Amino acid sequence: MFKFGNPFMLWVMVIAIPTITFLYIWVHLNSKKILSKFSESILIHRLLSDYQPQRKHLKFFFLMMGIALLLFAAADPKIGSKLQKVKYKGAEVIIALDVSNSMLAEDVYPNRLEAAKMAVERLIDKLTQNRIGIIVFAGEAFIQLPITSDYVSAKMFLNTIQPQIVSVQGTNIASAIELAMRSYSTQDKETNKVLVIISDGEDHEQGAVEMAAEASKKGIIIHTIGMGKPEGAPIPILNKFGKKDYKVDKQGNVIITKTNDALMQQIATAANGAYVRAQNISTILNEITQRIEKLNSKETESEIYADYDHQYQYPLLLSLLFFTLEFFFMERKTGKLTLNIKQKFFTPKTTIILLILTLTSSLFAQNYKKEIRQGTNLYMNKKYKESEVAFRKAYKLNPQSFKTSFNLGDALYKQDKFSEAEKQFIEAPHKTQNKIEQAHAFHNLGNTYLMQKKLDESIEAYKQALRRNPSDTHTKYNLSYALMLKKQQQQQQNQNQNQQNQQQQQQQQQQQQQNQQNKQQNKQEEKISKQDAERMLQALQNEEQKKQEELKKQQIIMNKRDIEKDW
Repeated sequence: MFKFGNPFMLWVMVIAIPTITFLYIWVHLNSKKILSKFSESILIHRLLSDYQPQRKHLKFFFLMMGIALLLFAAADPKIGSKLQKVKYKGAEVIIALDVSNSMLAEDVYPNRLEAAKMAVERLIDKLTQNRIGIIVFAGEAFIQLPITSDYVSAKMFLNTIQPQIVSVQGTNIASAIELAMRSYSTQDKETNKVLVIISDGEDHEQGAVEMAAEASKKGIIIHTIGMGKPEGAPIPILNKFGKKDYKVDKQGNVIITKTNDALMQQIATAANGAYVRAQNISTILNEITQRIEKLNSKETESEIYADYDHQYQYPLLLSLLFFTLEFFFMERKTGKLTLNIKQKFFTPKTTIILLILTLTSSLFAQNYKKEIRQGTNLYMNKKYKESEVAFRKAYKLNPQSFKTSFNLGDALYKQDKFSEAEKQFIEAPHKTQNKIEQAHAFHNLGNTYLMQKKLDESIEAYKQALRRNPSDTHTKYNLSYALMLKKQQQQQQNQNQNQQNQQQQQQQQQQQQQNQQNKQQNKQEEKISKQDAERMLQALQNEEQKKQEELKKQQIIMNKRDIEKDW
């Protein structure tokens, strides 16, 4: 595919070249007419014996070709394709996570939803050869993260999942399966496609098993993970006083949510998968990852985005060549003893030097493109450390290139070298005038700040990205997430401050009470006589003796009982 970075220069070329050519022809014909009036043609040839119009026309041709190619280079021609096919081994794995209120039950520590999120995070770390997508569902389902190889973003999106993100509560597993069927990058049966459903199985709708059978016909394998225990647990909520309570039904009875093992097993069986009840995180990882890894021996072809390569160096080199020819070429014949200024300064030696410099600059540009291309291929194959080396070589060759800084920042980000990536993403926007490229750089800079928990800086970076590309939904989402974290941080700080203030107040009150008690005790000690003190001591001893005798009696009674349970 072929396109131009600055197509305006093509219009300049289309207008300028014909206009200059027309003026040249007009001037040539006009001068010829004037000469014909001045003298006869035979006499003119004798007077201007060293003049040859063909040389003049050829010289003009060299000049026009140089200008045309120079304008063509200024138009920034690019050759490449936006879609590049890459072969990889692995599967496309979509994780459908139940976020209904029943997932807040605490029969799995700390609760079903948090345990599921921790399991998914570790699952993502293990599935390095696969592409990941996330679907959340309750009464309805929607895509939280499309199919991607960006595991850092997947983890970041995972942290935002809460029951409140789905407005319609309940549990509709069928809707999650139906949405997953439409969310894979291809409907080809040859592509490895896996759906992992994590739920307690309390499905309030119908058709989950039938939808799983339909998914199986499209080559989708469904594994199910049951969160919770068969005996169930109540669903914790906050009452109107802000204290922990439990969800009740219409009759006022506490709801006990139980894992529906039978349904989860039927869904997995209908789609050639396996059902696992997650007693702990390691159970999920061992059972599910082993089954997915068996699919990794199959090679799959995928299309990924690849940027265009700049090709302006070639027309620029040809333009320089034509300008050189035009400069050296003479309209008149010269004798052996005739010296021209051009001949004095542009000797064969200087011409060779000029050509060597031109070729060197061309080779320099080619080496830069080679390193960029090599780094991109390594990056696409998830060899981020090797790609960093290639991008650093390209950076040394052309440190003012936006692509160099941006790609190097990406490679560093993938290796969790966030402070180094931050420097590259700060530099990148200043190396381009393209608003979209600047927006991408600020978006990545915001992600880098976010991973370093620099919330204020990440919020500002996302705002800068949206000023340049207001329609970017990913940046909007990340900005809202950063603002939410900032709000939570402020609330936590306020809460900690309030707790500190309360503790200080309590300490002050306790100190005051202790001082008052000490004063009262001192006063009472002054009033108590020696005999009163002895009587009080005797009374205390008698009371302690009675308590000891009572405890002995209770111990004798307890030893005679047959205790079977301690709750």
